[in-house]
Amino acid sequence: MTYTIKIEDIEISVEKKKIKHMYLKVLKDGKVKISAPHTIKKEQIIEFSQEKLEWIRLKQKEILKNNESQEHKKLKYNNGETLYLWAEPYTLKLIEKNKNYKKPFINENTIYLPINPNNTSFEKREKAIIEFYRNEIKRKIETVLEDCINIVGKRPNEWRVKNMKTRWGTCNVRDKRIWINLQLAKWPDECLKYVIIHELTHLHIANHNKEFKNLMDKFYPNWKEIKQLLKKKYY
Repeated sequence: MTYTIKIEDIEISVEKKKIKHMYLKVLKDGKVKISAPHTIKKEQIIEFSQEKLEWIRLKQKEILKNNESQEHKKLKYNNGETLYLWAEPYTLKLIEKNKNYKKPFINENTIYLPINPNNTSFEKREKAIIEFYRNEIKRKIETVLEDCINIVGKRPNEWRVKNMKTRWGTCNVRDKRIWINLQLAKWPDECLKYVIIHELTHLHIANHNKEFKNLMDKFYPNWKEIKQLLKKKYY
């Protein structure tokens, strides 16, 4: 059962569940949700929400400030912005596209992005940089994959690269196919190696049970540190 209550100017979504205690969450978009046992009455939920009202407002302000900060940090792919490749910073410089310069390239500490001055939308610049990262990570995978295969003792039938928002990699156990997130090209080399080993280990164990973690301890002893690094820092 789901319904909505309103405490002053704040709407709260209430969901009744088969649980013992009541929980309140402020989600990443600032919306408020309460999970409550079936036995809790609506009046009790309202009273609970009123008691938490000050905390809710503070949490929403914190989330709004963080979201605004993240929005400010979003790349526009303009001159002078910083791009990362294998954790190293590069300055982005836009140049006019011609027959010699058609794709992004690196020279010393600068990534040059050839553009058509008459048609240079954000989407086109973003697409060009994504393809740049795609090519870079493909080259890197080709240099480290065999080492990872030798460590794990499993070879995929196929590997592919794509731009993923929520995962660093995936493994289709049935087809023995692994996918690697091209965004890893922004991170240190060891992050890519960790993800490849992680996905190859799924060819031994499909899920993340204790046996899987034991294999990861064997194949890549500091995997937990790299996993935490991928959670904490964003390029």
